[in-house]
Amino acid sequence: MCDEDYIDSYLNGLLTDEVPKNTRLMIANLNDYGKRAIVNYHDPHSNFHKYADIVINVRMLGENAEENTPLFHYTTVSSLKSILESGYFRIKQANFMNDPDEFQWASKLAITYLKNYGATSEELGNFKLMIKNQPFHDAYIWSFSKNNDSETLFHVYGGNEGVALKFGEKDVMNMLVSHNSHGKKSLDQFGLGDAYTFPLNVLYVLYDEQKQKNYIKPLVQEWLDACRGLKKDPDDMKEILTLCSKNIALFNMAFKNPKLCHEEEFRFISLRRNDGTISPELRVNGVPYINCKFVPEYVQSVILSPICNKSEEEVRIIIKKHRSCADVKKSTLPY
Repeated sequence: MCDEDYIDSYLNGLLTDEVPKNTRLMIANLNDYGKRAIVNYHDPHSNFHKYADIVINVRMLGENAEENTPLFHYTTVSSLKSILESGYFRIKQANFMNDPDEFQWASKLAITYLKNYGATSEELGNFKLMIKNQPFHDAYIWSFSKNNDSETLFHVYGGNEGVALKFGEKDVMNMLVSHNSHGKKSLDQFGLGDAYTFPLNVLYVLYDEQKQKNYIKPLVQEWLDACRGLKKDPDDMKEILTLCSKNIALFNMAFKNPKLCHEEEFRFISLRRNDGTISPELRVNGVPYINCKFVPEYVQSVILSPICNKSEEEVRIIIKKHRSCADVKKSTLPY
């Protein structure tokens, strides 16, 4: 956090004669919060600048999916059979995932830090309203892991029918993009009902409590400072608040409760354009899904858990019915 002398010195260097006089006067009349927000926004050495560069953060958390990196989806033999027979894979909306804090963990951390920084009830309300008004609430998650032999994932998602389906990252991306774009060749052509698709290599920050803290705390301090300087300098402060909002939205997609680190998750996000008038592609027992057309050839192999009650031969028969040449083998885990 900048001290008063550093803030004054930095502003003096920033507000040269080339800056319009009205702008210089406006910033000079800002309260201490607003001045600190301006300095942290422009200073390349500030913690805010270090952790809130949206371009760097997107690159850090995202992947370009150009490589067909092995990914593993843990499920049951029954689910695999159902997917192959129907020709579709159901991708669940984020609000209905097992984790009640899905797409909310970063916001919850931020609210805790805001309270620690002395935010008023009105300021807390404004932050929650910002989260509520962010676009793309119609979001869907397809979860994978880079771990091909996770005892925990076999147990949690497969029970006594557990299998890990091996895919290639590029193949999954192609499958999702082909479905979600509805034939559109460019993002500029996307309309209501179309979905933007991207992979998140969320292991980098996803479960690490200290890294989450490093990113959230300076962001929250900057948001609060900008709110308190908004009346005197609405243009600059709104620009800062918008950047904070974009980062919180990204962090909500990528940050999770550290106690769930056993998931070792790699995820594909589908953000569906929806103004509230577009119905889900599929709804089962009140839960919305994207019903994605499935390409059986993309299943490279099927790994059976050590306690799977189906034999390798039984699983081979299931997949061969659907022209899949996937290799079937038993996990190397001892139990």
